[in-house]
Amino acid sequence: MLIADAMTGTAPFLQGREIILAVMTLGAGYFCEETDTVGATCRTAADWLRTHDGEHVVRLIRFDLDALHGEDVTETVADAWLDGYDLTPEEEHKLPAFVRTSDAWDRWCADFAAQRPPYSQAAHGTLNHRQQFGCDLG
Repeated sequence: MLIADAMTGTAPFLQGREIILAVMTLGAGYFCEETDTVGATCRTAADWLRTHDGEHVVRLIRFDLDALHGEDVTETVADAWLDGYDLTPEEEHKLPAFVRTSDAWDRWCADFAAQRPPYSQAAHGTLNHRQQFGCDLG
């Protein structure tokens, strides 16, 4: 059981008895690397990201060393990573793999599209002027 944060009423993202296992790709296979968080407490996923970029990571598992139990926290960390992302969906090649393949990225792209009006052609382009004024440029 996680002890709730006294200020917010929520449990910290990572407690001292937990580690983050980073699942990475290597060629056609996968390997796990333990991040250097033993004994550290991080209140939020954003706190964890300040010291870990997750560049080659495809999945993140929070693992409790006492209970020997793991929980996939990829989406939580991807959401935190995207909180600071200020580029466009066309620049997704700059994202870590775990963000690029997350549901959080799909939601971010949908929000981005909803905030931008669709491209529309100017009402009075060259073609419209030729038609309107009968000019033949040819």
